[in-house]
Amino acid sequence: MFPEITQQNVHIFFPFKIAKVAVQIAKEENIPITKAVEKFYASKTEQILADESTKLWHLGWVGLYDTYKAEQNDR
Repeated sequence: MFPEITQQNVHIFFPFKIAKVAVQIAKEENIPITKAVEKFYASKTEQILADESTKLWHLGWVGLYDTYKAEQNDR
């Protein structure tokens, strides 16, 4: 049985997903990976991801990247 996902443990899903999103941002924008990570962590997408109740953590990295890109296009 899997443990319940709560606000206290939802962060366990982030490292791999955010790393993959950051690699894609870096490729698309031709920027260093460190800058891409900073951009993602400064985004509204990351804020929403960090809130367990949104269930955004269910998305794979491609879904997160698409959400990030949609946010950037809305600016």
